Amino acid sequence: MLEFQRAKLLRDRKLLSDIIRATVVEMAETGGWRCLRQAIISLQQRAEQSTVLQQDHDRLRIVRAAVTNELKSKQKQNAKELRLCDMHITFLKDKKEDDIKNAELRLVYAEKWLNAQAEVLEMQHRAPRATRPSATNETRVHRELSRAYDLQVEEREKAVEYWRVKYSDDTSSINMRLAVKCEQLRVAVARREELQKLYNLHEGEMRSWLTFKRERAARLEREERVRRAATTLQAWWRGLMVRRGLGAFKHLRSAKKTPNKMKKK
Repeated sequence: MLEFQRAKLLRDRKLLSDIIRATVVEMAETGGWRCLRQAIISLQQRAEQSTVLQQDHDRLRIVRAAVTNELKSKQKQNAKELRLCDMHITFLKDKKEDDIKNAELRLVYAEKWLNAQAEVLEMQHRAPRATRPSATNETRVHRELSRAYDLQVEEREKAVEYWRVKYSDDTSSINMRLAVKCEQLRVAVARREELQKLYNLHEGEMRSWLTFKRERAARLEREERVRRAATTLQAWWRGLMVRRGLGAFKHLRSAKKTPNKMKKK
């Protein structure tokens, strides 16, 4: 602590000597003391900062003490809860072991009780053994079984014969229908080839006929167009001749001029 105070005094002394030296130099050069004012302002700011830091330090120390106390109380509470949990776990383990032992004892008791009850019931309801069947009954049963097997074999043989006959009939019928269809197919193929040949023979004629039809339609359309144009032109020319009094319509022009002359007179 003394070393720290001594070092602080030395720093302050050096700072003060530097400020005085700079102030003296400034006064000698410029006649002002701006350096001294700046040093005073800096010292004031440092003092204010020191005060603020001291206040923060005190506040943080109080907060640290409060947090430390809270942590200690939390640790105590957690330790207490941990002890309670350990005690509860121990109690549950003991209870589990007791329940398992009680269940085993009850199971053994129930099993023995059931065995005893089963023995009692077996002794009460024990029935005498059945008598051995006689040879006559055995022979009759064997005979009935043989008859049943014979009937089943006979039914199977009849069914096999029926299906064999049906198979032969169906196959013969199918073969006949197949032969008929093959013959029809052969005839159809021959007819188709014949028609194809005939079509190939008449294909050129059909093409010529179609070309002729197209040319005839075009020619008729052209003639119709020329006829309509000629009719239109003839009607226009006839109207012009009538209006102008040309050709065969000259008398119309003289007939128009006669009334005008009479009016002039």
